Amino acid sequence: MNILLLLKNEALKLVKKTRAWLGPILIFILIMVAFPLTIELTSNNLSDAFYPVLFISILLVMMLATEGIFLEDYEDGTLELFLISKKSLSQWVFLKIFMHWLLIGVPISLLGAFFNLGANNDLSSSLMIFPALLIATYIFLILFCFGNSLSLTKGSALGTLITLPLTLPILVILGKLNTAIIFNINYFEFLILIFGVLSIIIFAFPAIISRIIKTHLE
Repeated sequence: MNILLLLKNEALKLVKKTRAWLGPILIFILIMVAFPLTIELTSNNLSDAFYPVLFISILLVMMLATEGIFLEDYEDGTLELFLISKKSLSQWVFLKIFMHWLLIGVPISLLGAFFNLGANNDLSSSLMIFPALLIATYIFLILFCFGNSLSLTKGSALGTLITLPLTLPILVILGKLNTAIIFNINYFEFLILIFGVLSIIIFAFPAIISRIIKTHLE
């Protein structure tokens, strides 16, 4: 019940901050709509350039979605309350990231699959890219939350600079998965690989982030 209460509180807090969850989604839509407009109508390489633009757009939007994710809780004393009450801070971090993924990562993944259908006119590739986007958005959220925890009292720029190199291996895997979808080879191998990365960091990083936040508070 305690977990459900925390999840409900985080959901209500995020829903009330419309700009925090709707803003990244609208920015993603704007990028994906503007992308075809920059390519000549006679160009045949729209589908070839689509995936790199999609992955980079998701990376940037997830970075925006986590900007100051812990700052409000730090300033209003919520984090100190967790520390004093001996409640699990890592559990709270996990639920906060999960709620951001539900309200931002999942819609963006759905929109990414939809835009893929428009760019490639291929339903099967959209169905194949959707689970990869779900996993990638979650990984990016976790990594950028880690960066924000490092720069909690120093601004988000430092955290972004530290985090961006960590996202490069994920972008490489997504690029390989893109090739696998196009040529219909080794798709599940790359999907399992990226899921394996998520399965490692999904529980490890909330504990690391909570330890960093405690360091800021002590």
